[in-house]
Amino acid sequence: MVRPRNLEAKPTLNVSISPHLYIRLKEEVGDRKVSGFVEKAIANELAKNDRNLDKKTKEFQQKLIADYKRDSKVLRKEDEIWDEVIEDGIE
Repeated sequence: MVRPRNLEAKPTLNVSISPHLYIRLKEEVGDRKVSGFVEKAIANELAKNDRNLDKKTKEFQQKLIADYKRDSKVLRKEDEIWDEVIEDGIE
């Protein structure tokens, strides 16, 4: 059975790393598996960034809700004061 080839070419990326890190990388993953290893490492880091962004977004939303609640209490008190002032002279 002949498998269809992926006609979409993968982009290439040239990076510079320290010689020590390069040697360790070659020892750990071998010559033919560097691209796959780097791709997985990048994907993991991007996923971590996404999780951090989600966490920061949730924290911001919670702070925003708390601020709205606090502000609404202040506005309610101001409304009560205005209601008393307006009703004070009218009978």
